[in-house]
Amino acid sequence: MQGFWLAEWMVNNASGVPDYTPILIDLMKRSGFKSFAELSRISGLSRTNINWIRQGRILDLRLQKVLLLSEVFQVELAILLSNFSPNNSVGIRRLQLQDGENQPISVNLRRKPDSSDHKHEELQQKVVMLQQEYQRQQQQLQTQKEYLLMEYQKSTIQALESLLLQWPTAAYAARKNPDAPAIKLLPLLIPLEKLLGSWGVIPIGEVGAEMAYDPQWHQVVSMAGQALILGDAVRIRYVGYRQGEQLLYRAKVSPV
Repeated sequence: MQGFWLAEWMVNNASGVPDYTPILIDLMKRSGFKSFAELSRISGLSRTNINWIRQGRILDLRLQKVLLLSEVFQVELAILLSNFSPNNSVGIRRLQLQDGENQPISVNLRRKPDSSDHKHEELQQKVVMLQQEYQRQQQQLQTQKEYLLMEYQKSTIQALESLLLQWPTAAYAARKNPDAPAIKLLPLLIPLEKLLGSWGVIPIGEVGAEMAYDPQWHQVVSMAGQALILGDAVRIRYVGYRQGEQLLYRAKVSPV
């Protein structure tokens, strides 16, 4: 296999195209890869992508693929870019965030004396594009994470709907009769209450409590011929829930 790599490198090198194959082969050996095909299969890079790296065109790759290659070889991004960028060295300055993560905030190319202004400017633009793509993907991942969390909370609350609406009333009845066996079950719901609290889900009222009627948060279940207006006294029959200012379930009330 080593003979095959050597033969292929000699052919490419003879063409006069910048060849970084020996550097790539060295990294592959350190990481246990035995062929370019294996590297392609494990890393997800196409053979065209690998050939670009061998030609010193690593900045032509999308940032996601460069980051993946950095993880596969366990090599810092700055070092990887520098090793496979012709006539340039790449420096990445990092900003220490409050949560302890390091995020690249700028990438600088330092020319060697024999590098042309045009080539330097072209590479600088490519690095800027890589940085912009990285930031875009980070924002996209954060947005997706928030969306998935909201969907998970929504589906969980819907699955627990009957329990959330009925349990407080059952618990109220159990507290009214301390000798009933159901009183022993009340502590079992404490973890659920804490979970909902961490999601910002807040009960609307307490069973048996009196409060002023508000049609935004209350649903009348027993009119008894009496029309209610805003501010009338009502008693909570079944609690409701809201998440922030978003209504999940109205509390069911009856006139006092």
